[in-house]
Amino acid sequence: MSTIEKSPIYSMSMCSLENFHSCFLNWLGQTYPVETLKIFLPDKNTQNIKFENQVKHSKECVFDLLVTMGNNNNEFLVIENKLKSFPGEEQLTKYSNFFENKKATFILLSLAPEVKLPENWQYLSYKELAKRMHTVFDNTNFTNGYHKYLISDYISVIENLSEEFPQTKSMKYDFYDEKISDDLKDIYIKYKTSELCEYINENTDLSAFVDFRNKQGIVNVLGYKDFVHRITFLIQIQYNEYRYCFMYGDEEDNKLRESIATKLVENDIWFRNCIENYPKARNYESKKFCGYNPNFIYRYQTLENVFGKTKMSDISYQEISEKVNEDIATLIKHKDEIFDIIMDSLG
Repeated sequence: MSTIEKSPIYSMSMCSLENFHSCFLNWLGQTYPVETLKIFLPDKNTQNIKFENQVKHSKECVFDLLVTMGNNNNEFLVIENKLKSFPGEEQLTKYSNFFENKKATFILLSLAPEVKLPENWQYLSYKELAKRMHTVFDNTNFTNGYHKYLISDYISVIENLSEEFPQTKSMKYDFYDEKISDDLKDIYIKYKTSELCEYINENTDLSAFVDFRNKQGIVNVLGYKDFVHRITFLIQIQYNEYRYCFMYGDEEDNKLRESIATKLVENDIWFRNCIENYPKARNYESKKFCGYNPNFIYRYQTLENVFGKTKMSDISYQEISEKVNEDIATLIKHKDEIFDIIMDSLG
């Protein structure tokens, strides 16, 4: 490594906040390879240890940390670091399949409670990582006092993170729980949003995906998409809003989009049981719909009203999943009517 590459601060400055921990552990592995390997594989004795991070083998296959080792460089350790998001079994399986017929060990490093993993994956919590780092580095004779301080401080950071992060799975919509400290809210919201999305994907035949905006998690569930007529229906859950969304055309089609949406309401096909007036809505003149450019229109009801609960944190993933599944099943039954409404609106 060059002089600048030996600097932990330089190493971490090259990464986003999301990858901070991977960058630090990569620097640790490059600087103290034998000791760092002991953290992840305590019983392993080997030579030619090489740590790399953000190793890209394909568009869908990027390893957070990859360790190559052995006299013939024919042994591998793959570490997937999931600090803010929920680890999907499909993603992990894809990674392990890449090393099929090779000698490889797979570790999921996560702040979250232990989850179901593919058969050849091991779970390692940040709490356990801190314990192992103590075991290895408390007995290391450092020649560089700065490195000793940095490693000690890093251990302290992940110990505190682990202590504050809930270690049991509630399977509830408690994303914005006031018990979660401000320092952890961003991480917790992103983790829980990903967890709910994964739950819907696993328990229905629907396709759910995650987005984040204004420090809030968004679960999008695709209902129906027609490329020919440029229409998309989806359900969106953001903060305390359960949204029925409709996308059509582009920014120039606002009036036509609102006209189609109004007919969907009148025929009780979409936007059912929602709040009817939105005084602060900007895109649509009637103030009966919300939306944002270029082609998005929606109505919503509060989650508490949808599920008859006094607090969002009382709503279970199962209730949300069943409601979304029911609403989209109803939508699909009306596909022919939707097509007729669009054709009639287009003249």
